[in-house]
Amino acid sequence: MKKIRPWMGLLILALTLPGCRPFQPAKVLETPYPVVDDSGNPREYRLFLPEGRERRRPLLVYFHGVISPGFKKLPGLKNYTGSPIEETGLIAFCRSRGIILLVPTARYEYTFLDCLSVGWLIDKEIGGVEKIIDAVIAHSDVDPGRVYLAGLSAGAGISHYLANRRPHFYNAILSHGQAYLNQEGEVLSPAEKGPQFGVVFCYNLGDYENIIRFCIDSERVYRENGYRTILLRDLPPRGHAWSSANNERFWKLLNRLGRQN
Repeated sequence: MKKIRPWMGLLILALTLPGCRPFQPAKVLETPYPVVDDSGNPREYRLFLPEGRERRRPLLVYFHGVISPGFKKLPGLKNYTGSPIEETGLIAFCRSRGIILLVPTARYEYTFLDCLSVGWLIDKEIGGVEKIIDAVIAHSDVDPGRVYLAGLSAGAGISHYLANRRPHFYNAILSHGQAYLNQEGEVLSPAEKGPQFGVVFCYNLGDYENIIRFCIDSERVYRENGYRTILLRDLPPRGHAWSSANNERFWKLLNRLGRQN
């Protein structure tokens, strides 16, 4: 019978102790946990895991705006991209700060401004997105008390709907260039009185006038209902796009305004 050398015993002990987890490299996983929505369609997503040994990391869920190749032909949208995750700076930001980043893929196409588009049709998308979030939390080292939502334009819109379906579930949301609206474009009141989740509103310098008004009015409605809110005005870059220069500021505000556990 072979003897276990002392150093091997220490290694085994280190690997079995809860506080001595092996170092995990940063990685990107493509739909690691299968999800099927209520219509029977499989859902896809990307999961960006930071490196390290820590347990119970915060989770940031990001939603892009409406995306269509046809927008390039429209004068008012030719410079608009919908800010896919690769354009936000959030991949490197989250990796460097130990944040798990979840990026769901929009499943359902529709026609917007006579262009075939992909975005976030609330009725069709929200159930599947919730299942994605729940699957990631169930199978990853996520701190359930630090789950955040963020999105640009239509991505901000679905963030509001998700948060108001489960107001005790999310810590805070970042609403970049959009508000909590119904299909008629009317500002909605939160589903429950606050304080619940924190809300960071923002819009860019030179953003669309109706978007600016929606953000101003929605922030006021949330605040009057007892929520912790802030409105950031005239951010760079000019136009309707994610303000990557403010990622650090966004993260600090999400944590400051979020529910204190």
